[in-house]
Amino acid sequence: MNLMGRLIDKTKRMNVTRTTTTNEKPQQSILPIRILELEAKIENRPTIIDEKSSAVLKYRTPHFRSTATIQFPPLDEGEHWKIGWIQSCTRMDFLNSYGDWGYSSWEFPQLVSGQNPMISDSDGRNYPFYGSKCEVIELHGPCLDYQTIKVLMNDNFYPHITWDIPTSNERLSRLTNVKRHQNFYTWLVAMNVKTGSIIVLKTISWQMNLEINIDPTKSQGSRATLISDPIPIQPEILKQNIRIPTCVLYPPNANSAQILVWHPGCRVGEVSKRPEIVVLPRCMFVLHQNPYYNHYIRHKTHTSIQNKLNGGSSSSSSSSDTKSNASQSTKTKPFCRLIFPPSSPPNSSSIPGNRCCDDMKHILDDHARLAQGVIVR
Repeated sequence: MNLMGRLIDKTKRMNVTRTTTTNEKPQQSILPIRILELEAKIENRPTIIDEKSSAVLKYRTPHFRSTATIQFPPLDEGEHWKIGWIQSCTRMDFLNSYGDWGYSSWEFPQLVSGQNPMISDSDGRNYPFYGSKCEVIELHGPCLDYQTIKVLMNDNFYPHITWDIPTSNERLSRLTNVKRHQNFYTWLVAMNVKTGSIIVLKTISWQMNLEINIDPTKSQGSRATLISDPIPIQPEILKQNIRIPTCVLYPPNANSAQILVWHPGCRVGEVSKRPEIVVLPRCMFVLHQNPYYNHYIRHKTHTSIQNKLNGGSSSSSSSSDTKSNASQSTKTKPFCRLIFPPSSPPNSSSIPGNRCCDDMKHILDDHARLAQGVIVR
């Protein structure tokens, strides 16, 4: 059984004490959060390749799954806590080669430019948590005894990669290689909703690596071969926790920040003189506030090509259907604003920097008013 650190008051930064109902007993420190069980693993199977579509190559990676059983201490009247999973991506290399024609790259501008060390992998509905279902549980006081809860999450990738170069409106077979290397931190946390303080209970580090070779001269159905190790590297539960940076607690999330860049006439590793952004981010402010991409050409992608690319680099999760998919992407508004921790309690109706698209307004209700007070341990 793991016993985690005591709950900390965000203003006094000392152990919170609970006043007893009589004057005969002294004040006692709140009891620690207990982790009864914790498991993190990736399915021990290879990535599955799907060549059924004449427009795109698809693959489905094994699932990363994490499960935690926790005993949470008694709660006073009015206390409100959220216990669940927060995930961030710290690295993404997703490169698709098309021989001498060039290569495309799915990118997170914040990571490529060095603007942020990582990016939120939240579902976009329940910041900063990964999902909105079994990935997070809410507890309300009063409760006189320990409560036992269980939180789960899973993640995997099921992207679409065009057989032809992404700027083409044809359906030729020119794709020759796919490489993907992504690293993640996944945190088990307890969040005091009233104060905004976050206690990191455990940190998990995991990654997904794969490489697929494609022979474009072969017939559809027999072109692609997985050449990377079919056995995935298993996650690591770290002995010492990693602090959650502020950029992981607020929009944009990975699915709304990703862009597809085309590097014509280059091999992987070469720098193109005229890189083209083929797929823009849903949250356009990601590019507007990042000078790294100022010289990139905004390619006017044909509608049919855009439809083929809707799968993007998005991850999918069977435990929560809130991850982006092709049908949702056509309904998502193309613009949102980043939410930064304000210097004073915000008024979302009067501060333009705290307005965002309609499907994210609830984020302000739950988190923006707490932004200044977010404390992560």
